[in-house]
Amino acid sequence: MRRMARVLPAAAAVAGIAALLFSLPPARAALSPARQARAQQAFLAYCAMCHGPDGAADGEVAVALRRSGIVVPHLDDAARLQTVGRTGVLRVIMQGGGHTGRSNIMPSWGTLLGPGLAEDITDYVLDIPNRRPGVPEATIQKYLKSPPGVPAEGRKLYVYHCSACHGAGGRGDGPSGEVLRRKRNVRPRDLTDSRYMATRTDKDLFVVISLGGGHLGKSVYMPAWTVDLTPAQIKDLVAYLRALSKTPARP
Repeated sequence: MRRMARVLPAAAAVAGIAALLFSLPPARAALSPARQARAQQAFLAYCAMCHGPDGAADGEVAVALRRSGIVVPHLDDAARLQTVGRTGVLRVIMQGGGHTGRSNIMPSWGTLLGPGLAEDITDYVLDIPNRRPGVPEATIQKYLKSPPGVPAEGRKLYVYHCSACHGAGGRGDGPSGEVLRRKRNVRPRDLTDSRYMATRTDKDLFVVISLGGGHLGKSVYMPAWTVDLTPAQIKDLVAYLRALSKTPARP
């Protein structure tokens, strides 16, 4: 009886774990090289004209649609894809936008592609954020809804949040920046480099401050400040960076 008293709780725990595992949705299988090639070819042929070759909603047709007020969804937005889910993405591809509560500009490809190729494209689309992360729509909306930044307010924020790495004068020579250079061979951006800063839009600067470097294929040592700072404060920082680099605002 004592032995059974010891065994039964353990068996129950194992059964509970097994039940939990079997209740989880099956993991999405990675695309094999053959499926990857087939899906990429189909995506470029049927989807890239609107969604762009990397899912950034910058295809030739998307540009024309934007002039008419129609916005093509980004497929490099991991949060959006997670919300829709694999089943939802497959339904949209197979049935089109009009039959799934979305824009009727999105065609139904099911008859032309067939379920097999549609499944390949679905998994290819779901993997786009892993290959080329895009800017979440929520971040873009925060940028658009925030008031213009104030350089003087941005300077105060810069001293507390940025100067340790980028330096008091913004030349990338702060004390933490020097440690990164010596130990990690990483040098924080020289924010007084007007030639480089002039190539960045205000939205670009807002996004990298919000999401951090790692999200955009830059240094992972550039942190994401969206948790600590409000969108309005980040715009203040952007305004100060314009003053620091002596570059005009680029909305």
